[in-house]
Amino acid sequence: MNQNIPRFTGAVWLTMLIAEMFNNLPLSGEWMVWKPDWVALALLHWALILRQDSSLFMAFFMGLLTDVLSGSLLGQFALGYVMVAYISVRLGLRMTPDAYVQQFALVFIVIGLFMLVNLWISEILGQASGGLAYWGPLISSLVIWPFYHWFLSYFYTPRKVA
Repeated sequence: MNQNIPRFTGAVWLTMLIAEMFNNLPLSGEWMVWKPDWVALALLHWALILRQDSSLFMAFFMGLLTDVLSGSLLGQFALGYVMVAYISVRLGLRMTPDAYVQQFALVFIVIGLFMLVNLWISEILGQASGGLAYWGPLISSLVIWPFYHWFLSYFYTPRKVA
């Protein structure tokens, strides 16, 4: 049986901070429609890789950091990221780690629910949504997932456990 462990202490936190940096990159209007939520994808990746060691506290902290940096309602992204981490761990335990079709389905479900919760909160607050363009990051998340998952695989090593 294989057990995945981070390559160095703080590897998970480093990837989360890099993902947060990518989340806050300024993009022009055309590209902003397709910008995936990098933190949600990183949380999903680590929930699949470190199933038993995934932290809801880390998801909550990254959500609060995203809330503060984006100027949204305090707790909006925190709720979404905790939901992403929890659902990813629960559904990830039932799937084969190397099955990409199952991973695509998981990414679609988890990121779709994350975006749906954020849309619901935005509508309650009276903020306008972008119509169909709002769902662009879901499509780009599906496209970018294999490459992002491959990139983050450099931050952990599989070890055989007796």
